[in-house]
Amino acid sequence: MRSVELFSGAGGLALGLEASGFKHVALIECNKDACATLRLNRPSWNLIETDVRTVNFEEFGSVDLVAGGPPCQPFSIGGKARGYDDLRDMFPQAVRAVRQLRPKAFMFENVRGLLRQGFRNYVEYIRLQLTYPEFPISQNTSWDNNLRRL
Repeated sequence: MRSVELFSGAGGLALGLEASGFKHVALIECNKDACATLRLNRPSWNLIETDVRTVNFEEFGSVDLVAGGPPCQPFSIGGKARGYDDLRDMFPQAVRAVRQLRPKAFMFENVRGLLRQGFRNYVEYIRLQLTYPEFPISQNTSWDNNLRRL
């Protein structure tokens, strides 16, 4: 089974997927220290050290799974909880990966704070995009306007 992992960090999720039989087509991470750890522990993995916003996922071909842990700071109870207004919100990139790759499955983890009432509509928007990846989303409008269209 082939996988692409976003926001790989130091590789905890990737190790679990490897133990479950997945072959990583690519791991994408922008933090240099996390990348150094990944390179030290698994030098054979295809690690791409870059901002996920620059990646053309279609280059990876067919995959069975897209996985990852988008940054949690926008939704964390310990942070400012700016959610979709936080530049670190990478859920749009996770959705873009699923839209472009059309895997058999996807798996994203995040903090419990994402489930707070204030983010309910945004979480529903993410869910609907992942449920209907073929539905076109306007890049020139806000997420809440796109939610109404979904």
